[in-house]
Amino acid sequence: MEIHRLRVGKQGPEALTVLAQLKDPYAALLYAYLAANPEGCPPQQAAVQLNYSEEQFQRAVQLLLVYGLAADRQAPPPKQETVYPPQELAQARKADPAFSGLCDYFEATKGDILNRRELETLLNVYQTLALPPEVFTLLISECRQRGRLTAREVEKQAYRWYDLGLDSYDAARAYLERQHQRASRGNQVLELLDIHGRAPGATEQRYIDQWEEMGATDDLIKLAYDRTLLGARRLSWPYLNKILCSWRQQGFRNAQEVEAAETGGKNWRTASLPQSETVEAAVLRKMRQARQKRALILDQRREWLRQTLPAFGENESALRLCASRMARAKPGEKAALALEYQGYLTRQREQLQSLGKPEDWLTDRPDCPLCGDQGYVGAQKCQCLIRACQETQREMMGKE
Repeated sequence: MEIHRLRVGKQGPEALTVLAQLKDPYAALLYAYLAANPEGCPPQQAAVQLNYSEEQFQRAVQLLLVYGLAADRQAPPPKQETVYPPQELAQARKADPAFSGLCDYFEATKGDILNRRELETLLNVYQTLALPPEVFTLLISECRQRGRLTAREVEKQAYRWYDLGLDSYDAARAYLERQHQRASRGNQVLELLDIHGRAPGATEQRYIDQWEEMGATDDLIKLAYDRTLLGARRLSWPYLNKILCSWRQQGFRNAQEVEAAETGGKNWRTASLPQSETVEAAVLRKMRQARQKRALILDQRREWLRQTLPAFGENESALRLCASRMARAKPGEKAALALEYQGYLTRQREQLQSLGKPEDWLTDRPDCPLCGDQGYVGAQKCQCLIRACQETQREMMGKE
């Protein structure tokens, strides 16, 4: 397979977790090199800079591609500023059902009719980037949630998403979920540090991401904050980070273990049981890792199917587009679209059967179907989480 331009694919704590699980130093160094070159680079350039042999480089590239940590992408095409006659704009909206649905969705979301300039902007970016309509609908919804729904903002973010390789509904949705979780965690940590009424700045968020990757619990961050105020007499993010990194190196998992060691406890690992929140956090972390592992397996299977049977990828795109159209369809249109959707599903099952794969080969199978291995059903703890916490606590007591 010819590779045109290598770029980082997945990013953030989840990507680093996957990279650590690979245990391949060549892949890790290549990922770091790509992260330092966000615009991407030709594969030959990376191989020369890292002084890899052909075998070392090919293995590292294949690992990163298979696990979604790298992508083979051309640089984004240049922005188009084509000026269309009014009749051509009207014809484009009328002749292309996907673009028409995209415009309808934009107008319904914004609550206003697109003017000629806005329509030109959307048509330019739609034709230039060729992103799937369902990706555009996610993008429009995200711009609205951020309070910046304009055609120019959609254009700006569309080029950014293209650059990040978010060219499918699943990739874009996963990216948004990670960003929302990251923002939510950032706000929680600011509350722990007695900062209210604002979101974290870029530098603050990087520290918070690092602590999340380290597995720092709320009580540990709070204790480190108290020590920072005593030592630096003010909130110093580098000072606080240094404390947390030091505790991690010493193996402390929560505030109780730190305090037990400092007060001369006979063994800080068994001085006291962790609080239920700490046990719960550990169980939820294992659940999250299991979900990530299953998602990786499904991603690998889908990629194998696309490579083995190109018609699978075409049907998959049609399936996602149909789902997107169903989501914004009028009541009278839903029945026909549902039949069309079932047709694509039937075709997918036939394709799997032709390759000797079971019908549910692409279906996620969580251990707990009630909560999907999330640990919570709404705001209530699932019984699987309660049982896992109890078992974990009994194991910890048995080790003392």
